[in-house]
Amino acid sequence: MRRREFLASALTALPTTVSGCSAIGSRTEHTDPAVKTDDNPQDDGKYLEFYEDGTNLATVGVDPRFAPLPDHFHTSISHPEGTELRSLTQRFVALGGDGTPPRVSLQGPFMGDHEPHPSVSLFREGTAAVVEIHRFGEIADETVFIDLPVTRWPESASRLIVESTVELLEPGITDRTHVLDGQLEFDLPAEGDANE
Repeated sequence: MRRREFLASALTALPTTVSGCSAIGSRTEHTDPAVKTDDNPQDDGKYLEFYEDGTNLATVGVDPRFAPLPDHFHTSISHPEGTELRSLTQRFVALGGDGTPPRVSLQGPFMGDHEPHPSVSLFREGTAAVVEIHRFGEIADETVFIDLPVTRWPESASRLIVESTVELLEPGITDRTHVLDGQLEFDLPAEGDANE
């Protein structure tokens, strides 16, 4: 399967709308994912793996790319064939610093020539930098890769918390929506570790 890299060129804030008649469906929350680390010791990535009855629903990965401070937040979301991504909210919080949130940007442009493009908001909320994808558009059924360059990391912050909420749709006679909630924690490497 060809994986398309998700890159954004414009930030838009559009509410999610539901058209047509209301279908009967179920909504299940999953709040206890398995947390895995990247096999490659050169990578800083960690992954949330969500399961239902032993079947993988989705894997949400974050790689902050410490150099030695985070310079990119790379997010990936993989999910089984026959499911669609509906929305994503990620909160990036820097702990142990001056109390300000990290500043991030969203690289562009969008890939692909077909509509609709994803709808994305990027803002600050308290001590968090927040990314919201309200609609995945043409890439809803694909593995998604998001690159968020870090334009400012709070001084003295030594820890990163990433909270992720993904809505995943299993279409069918009765649609099933899975709400996947999880958190990843990263310690920034000590100064001596940055060059190893």
